[in-house]
Amino acid sequence: MIDVQLLSKLVNAPAPSGFEDMVRGIIVEALEDAGFEPQSDQLGNTYVVLGEGRPLMILAAHMDEVGFIVRYVDERGFLRIIPLGGVRAQMLPGSEVVVIGEKLIPGIIGSEPPHTGGQAQQVTFENLYVDIGVSSREEAEELGVKPGTPLTFAGNFRDWGRRVSGKALDDRIGCYALIEALRGASAPATGSVVVAFTVQEEVGTRGAAALASSLNPNFGVAVEGTIANDTPGVAEDKIVTRLGGGAAIRLLDRSMIASRRLAGHLVELAESNSIRYQVQVSPYGGTDAGRFLVAGAETAGVSVPSRYIHSPVSLADKLDVEEAVKLLRLVMENPWP
Repeated sequence: MIDVQLLSKLVNAPAPSGFEDMVRGIIVEALEDAGFEPQSDQLGNTYVVLGEGRPLMILAAHMDEVGFIVRYVDERGFLRIIPLGGVRAQMLPGSEVVVIGEKLIPGIIGSEPPHTGGQAQQVTFENLYVDIGVSSREEAEELGVKPGTPLTFAGNFRDWGRRVSGKALDDRIGCYALIEALRGASAPATGSVVVAFTVQEEVGTRGAAALASSLNPNFGVAVEGTIANDTPGVAEDKIVTRLGGGAAIRLLDRSMIASRRLAGHLVELAESNSIRYQVQVSPYGGTDAGRFLVAGAETAGVSVPSRYIHSPVSLADKLDVEEAVKLLRLVMENPWP
């Protein structure tokens, strides 16, 4: 069963890259409630350790989500923004956002409407703005909004029954899967598994780089909310993952080629325990696993398929989440290929 209350809290928390505090607080509370004593490094990566000594595996989900940062506030109080992570400007007009000022401030991303010629111009970040309902730069500043203030999509989690939707399923659904897998998990017989929640993945896997440098892992597995593009207009051979197909075992992306030994171990764990899975070979994107690889670790990935990632709302299937939780718990207890 999915803990909808925890998942909704994780999804709705505003935490764009570099500003992960709110979601970190939820994760720390959940870990402490489960009996763990989480540690954090100077960047804000947060983790717990199962077992001790080496070999050492990192299982990592990232806390941050794509978002924006204010670059300018005009004299009428409209905000000009730049993206944090991979966001397409074309899909943004009309989106509700939350600005993280002195308090959480609602806003709407605007552009010139088609009635006045806006339809003819290309939508770019140069002609987008955010309306926070004020009338001057001074009013915005009184709310703590100025250049450098972060913002992201407004919380919009929904439980559909079989499926769930909301912003930031990449990668709050991975964070959720790791938290749930930890509940009742035993430490490995030898070595240690570091279950980590990283920062700034969407802007260059920076938190994972710091973690890999400090821990020097032998193995690294990124846990992601990943591309599910089983949608109209996508050819069968271009589908990366499918909703309802089970946990995705990632073999390749732009940041890494998985260790055959480690990936084979993940497949064996899934098959021998009747866990539904699908293989992911993706020429798109990258994950924290890429940072573990260049630090000398054997790497792979476990992902939860999610449609419409890096947009105001994504969609995932509860079955895929449940299968990922089962697989990740087995990896924690039996990490070594």
